[in-house]
Amino acid sequence: MDKKEYIYVDSSGIEHKIALEESNFELKQQNEAIHDQKFKTKPTTFFKDALKRFAKNKSSVAGGIILGILLVLSLLIPVIDTNNIDVSHPYELFLAPKAFNAGTGFWDGTKKIENAPCDTSKKIVDEAGNVFYYPFEANYPKRAVSKLTPAKVGYLEDATAAANYGYANIICVKSTATDIDITDEEAISEYATVFYSQNYAFDLTDTYKVTLTVLDEHIEGFARCDYRVLIDYKAKTVDERKTVTLKEFSDDSKLVAGAVNDTISTLKTKKLEVSNFLEEVAADPDVAANGLENANLRIEMLPVANSQSSLAIRSIIFEAENDTSIPFTNLGFDNANQMILKQPSARGYWTSTGTKKLYHGLGYVCSFVYDTYEAAYGVQERTLSLSLVNEYVEKGWISSSFNIDDALYNDAALELDKYYKTLKTDLTDKYCPIVSMKEITVTTSGGITAYQFICDVYGYKWLGYAEMPKFLFGTDSTGNDLLKLVFVGLRTSLGLGLLTFAICFTIGLVWGSICGYFGGTVDLVMERFTDILSGIPWIVIMTLCILNLGSNFFTFILAMCMTGWIRTASITRTQFYRFRDREYTLASRTLGAGHPRLIFRHILPNAMGTIITSSILMIPSVIFSEATISYLGLGFQDMHSLGVTLSQNQTYLLTNPVLILFPSAIMALIMISFNLFGNGLRDAFNPSLKGSD
Repeated sequence: MDKKEYIYVDSSGIEHKIALEESNFELKQQNEAIHDQKFKTKPTTFFKDALKRFAKNKSSVAGGIILGILLVLSLLIPVIDTNNIDVSHPYELFLAPKAFNAGTGFWDGTKKIENAPCDTSKKIVDEAGNVFYYPFEANYPKRAVSKLTPAKVGYLEDATAAANYGYANIICVKSTATDIDITDEEAISEYATVFYSQNYAFDLTDTYKVTLTVLDEHIEGFARCDYRVLIDYKAKTVDERKTVTLKEFSDDSKLVAGAVNDTISTLKTKKLEVSNFLEEVAADPDVAANGLENANLRIEMLPVANSQSSLAIRSIIFEAENDTSIPFTNLGFDNANQMILKQPSARGYWTSTGTKKLYHGLGYVCSFVYDTYEAAYGVQERTLSLSLVNEYVEKGWISSSFNIDDALYNDAALELDKYYKTLKTDLTDKYCPIVSMKEITVTTSGGITAYQFICDVYGYKWLGYAEMPKFLFGTDSTGNDLLKLVFVGLRTSLGLGLLTFAICFTIGLVWGSICGYFGGTVDLVMERFTDILSGIPWIVIMTLCILNLGSNFFTFILAMCMTGWIRTASITRTQFYRFRDREYTLASRTLGAGHPRLIFRHILPNAMGTIITSSILMIPSVIFSEATISYLGLGFQDMHSLGVTLSQNQTYLLTNPVLILFPSAIMALIMISFNLFGNGLRDAFNPSLKGSD
């Protein structure tokens, strides 16, 4: 080949020359075989590739792991935990969560109790002179109380505690009258709250004094009002009742509407003393001539216009110089709590046309650490029947050398010390509950004699435990283990979700396949039916099913499945429209493939990834729906679920928050894990949908 030149001009107008030689056109690798290089990696499948993509999504992997752990726990814990959650355990109510021994200060089954009412009948004074009172045994057994603080005077915030243990409460008398003319005397008499005393036959020759102490402050939520004190009386054989005013409404009372939240330390009282208050009554001619039949003390309030009025009375004290026939403390009171606990038939009972309630109960309070497990399972007094003691003898827990029946038959009034000499408990046996015998009671009725043994027993052994139990998350209002209750409920909720998903997925897959594959009139008719059904709120369908079929597991599945398949059907229909006109589908149809082959071999396998990953989120949706309907009071009646547990414990959110927080945490965890896991599957099987809702 001759030497030639190739000349060209670039965009800038510059001419370039390239020399062409024969060697430029010679073939290379003339002695080597030219072929494709061998693959150095193994071929993969769509599933393996999707699994790799899923593994790269750390949050979805974490969600899957948590989901697996919860699933395993929901299967294992109900089997391992022996607590029977289908019955009530009355001696094990509201036990605190416990994982460690008492005294560690954390997760040890104890509670810090603040300002509990004290039992002042027994005083304990330490070397430093500090006075201690234990809380009432009925509320907090002494064996479970530790780190007791010295008693102090405090206000009992709890209304029940104030009613039972307070000794210097205030009676708040509240009027229901509003929007009246306070200058109208008749309106005041008609609408004002009136506070009466009982009748009492006063000795007109004696000198009497009444001391009324009221709170000169506001009561929260009500307006403080002025008041006047009157005596109503009636002379013997005279029908007319007359009134004497002991204290008139003050012109400068400064009635105040609204509310002021005063602290206890700022509460002030004002006393009204009226001595020899029957002088004017004795001067009445009818009384002088006929004598006094009865006299009533009345306290009349002056309502505040356009507001609910209140008068806080701390005490009413009667005194007389010579009359001692009836103690005046029975007519008045210096302990508002004792007065308000009186029955209407009791002497000295005061009543009101308004409402009469305790306010700011005063009493001795203390703080301490309360071991709920020692209270429930520690050494305590129990009454055992003769048959139960005989059962212990038969089991070898009590020395069999002693025959209880013979001993009691020979001497029904067997003394306790003699009984001790022959009755021995085998304390080495871990199941024997008896610690000591305290008393034997013998009762005879209808010729039948019954024997009862009052003993100190180990509470946990008496309840059938070999050792003192621990409940990681405490017990609920029925004494059931919350941990087992939650995971049994989780198992039910997961079973409900999975079964509902399987049924809805199957129905939706068939329905959507038919709609999407055939299209046209078939699709139009089926879609209109779906639109009508989806327009009915699920809560209506659920409620109707429960009311007609009962609140059980299968009713919930039926209600969920009636509309739950619609989303899966919609997704399947969309995927069939996407794949039914692809080239490989048309080629198969041309070669004679029938409808079943086209649907199940060509279209459905390509759409299955999107359909499954989009439908799997139905499971947490079903669980949440069940919890919602249970929280509304329409939950399962014959089994446990997370929704039922939350519904039953919602009233204890403030007093025992763990009863609602722990099930809520499991519910939140299962919902989040399912969403993370489902989103990860969606992104792995269909990367084009990554990041979409």
